[in-house]
Amino acid sequence: MYTPKDIKTLICPVPQQVTALNDQPLVLTNDRKFQFRAPAAQKGPAKTAAETMQAFLTQTCGEDCFAEDGLPVTLELGTAPAEVKNEKESYRIRVSAAGVTITGFGESGLFYGVLSFRQMCRWTDRSAVIPAVEVLDWPDAPFRGYKEECRYGSNMMERQDWLDMIDALAEKKINNLCIALYGCWGVQYDGRVAEYLYLPLKKYPQLKTPMTVKYWSPSEDKWYDYETLPPIYRDNLFGELVRYAKDRGMDVIPGINSLGHNTLFPRMLPEVAPKDEDGTPNPTSFCTSCDETYDLLFSIYDQIIDEYLLPNEIYYFNVLLDEVEDGYGINPEDPYSLSHAWCQCPECRKKERSELFIEHSIKVLKHLKEKGMKSVMIAHDMLAGKQSKLGYVADKFMVRIIEEGLRDVLVLDWWWYSDVKEILDFHVMPDELGLRSFTSPWNGYHIWSLLTNPLRNIQIMAEISHNSKCCEGHYLYSMWDKSYDRVHDCFGDYAWNFEGTGTVDDATERYVARHFAPMQDEVEHAFRLVNWITENRKARHDPEAPSQGVLSTSGALIAMSYYRTCYFNKDEPYPRHFPGSLLSMAILPRRWDYERVMYSVASMAKEALAIFEKAIRTPGCDQDMARRMAYECQNYQVLAEDWLAFLKIYDLTQNGDQKKIAPIARARQVARLSLMERCEQTKDLFFVRAAGMRNHSVFMQTFADIADYIESTDEPKLDLLDITAITSPELRNLR
Repeated sequence: MYTPKDIKTLICPVPQQVTALNDQPLVLTNDRKFQFRAPAAQKGPAKTAAETMQAFLTQTCGEDCFAEDGLPVTLELGTAPAEVKNEKESYRIRVSAAGVTITGFGESGLFYGVLSFRQMCRWTDRSAVIPAVEVLDWPDAPFRGYKEECRYGSNMMERQDWLDMIDALAEKKINNLCIALYGCWGVQYDGRVAEYLYLPLKKYPQLKTPMTVKYWSPSEDKWYDYETLPPIYRDNLFGELVRYAKDRGMDVIPGINSLGHNTLFPRMLPEVAPKDEDGTPNPTSFCTSCDETYDLLFSIYDQIIDEYLLPNEIYYFNVLLDEVEDGYGINPEDPYSLSHAWCQCPECRKKERSELFIEHSIKVLKHLKEKGMKSVMIAHDMLAGKQSKLGYVADKFMVRIIEEGLRDVLVLDWWWYSDVKEILDFHVMPDELGLRSFTSPWNGYHIWSLLTNPLRNIQIMAEISHNSKCCEGHYLYSMWDKSYDRVHDCFGDYAWNFEGTGTVDDATERYVARHFAPMQDEVEHAFRLVNWITENRKARHDPEAPSQGVLSTSGALIAMSYYRTCYFNKDEPYPRHFPGSLLSMAILPRRWDYERVMYSVASMAKEALAIFEKAIRTPGCDQDMARRMAYECQNYQVLAEDWLAFLKIYDLTQNGDQKKIAPIARARQVARLSLMERCEQTKDLFFVRAAGMRNHSVFMQTFADIADYIESTDEPKLDLLDITAITSPELRNLR
């Protein structure tokens, strides 16, 4: 039998109070009968709570497990004790030999209580013995949010993937899900701007963002190459997701980029585009002096509010307003031209950029407040971020917000994604502005490249929020991937129970106990290795003194991933040379540091991989998560060893027998193919179809092309910094 302390480990997020009762434990067997009682509910979290408990009992004890003379299992709604915070999401569980009572102090609390009871039932063979305990639990933060960005991964998620994500987030007691419905980045793959629209717009049916799928499938021995619309757009899924999440105590918040990260709208509708002084439209941002801009934006907002939010009693809207910047690689017709985000039409050029930003924000906020929105989220970076091209304009912004009566609805999203607190990118702290606020760490985001470890970032941002008077909670900027499960558990812990969470190592220890108890020490060591592989540090690179400072391992790995090379660079040809661009501009000038990263990562990843492969074979370990972590560790190892091979090949091109290159390249092709097979066997199909397998395919085909060239040429003269002349049609198509 396990103890109340064990229960505090098993429940996620970590609960506030677990108290032992002076009673006999509850013994469950798979032939047990239950007298089940629950509040009658036609919809909402109370209905889902009853359905979830019934499904759990049926799954463990059979379809015929319900009887009037069975063990009482009661779900009820009640009044919260005085010490409980955020009572609508709070609950109490009482377990003894006489039965189980789960009391929710609100419907969401009842649902969370059921989830916690299910988590604390540790079954061994055909039975579970639960100590007599009382769990009294409530969240510290009233807002615990997750933002799913519109990017590689979510662009390929099918209906069931979205529902599974919502269920997984509900298990961590996340109560707000922001789904980014529109966002854009610069030119990347195929010479196309990366644009995402996830909701059909009634007034603008011509606006669509087809996605390209290109990769080699080792398991099927064929190339995939096709175009498709994002399934959430194709099947118009947003309304169903809103309702499904609402039944799990979760409000869905729409995210619409409303100034920055906006290229589809101005490119397809030039009347809303910012203009140069000669009237030429730019394909990014908006003209904020023309009525057509607000006809477009407000029609989108109103469609979402009227059809999805107000009918489901949701009053949040996210307009983002982050990173409004001039840039290259934004115009697909001429990526080398500089695209201007700030309009220079006769009206706009009368005002400073800060004034344009503030006036636009006011218009958007006023409209959304008039439409019934009680909380409108915008990012902090254009107002109080040190990197903002506008400088610090928060004070001017605050004056206007107060004048316009918008302080009650505005919520500032303070985002920052580093593990190094000394370089925090805030001009001021949230309480110095006094606006309603969230702190926003991230989950690592780069799922298409490699798994990272932002636990320290989450802890730093949670501490800021916990100690702030105006912060209402936490908001995780993310791309969905179940491999980030440990990260999501840690985020859930700090958002729900900051003091009880302890350190990030404490959070990892609890996670391993839940998923890998038979191998606790070994798997904790494996996660320590993963932490070191993805370590982040304050690194300063001085070109005049390249031997000074040490690269962050995570920064070096992300730089070595293909994803960084597919971004446009105005000083290089497009597509950029691969691997030549990274070799010449980053790795060779600082070879001593990158090589250190490659060797250390390869060694640590190999050791961690062996541990997770053992966990796959060990009864009592979470085999799905073990498989996922094994893939991630093999991904680290292959990436590091691929670049070590590129360095060996480069050395041979400079002074050596180039015929020796072929076996090196061929071996790396085989190693990458092995990783790709594991990817197809392990990762979700939406990951495979998005950029993950495409990036793998670029590495694989690059090594294949090099080997083919060397093997077929009597006196090869390979230039690794520019392999254009030997590039196959398959590799050109991928890039």
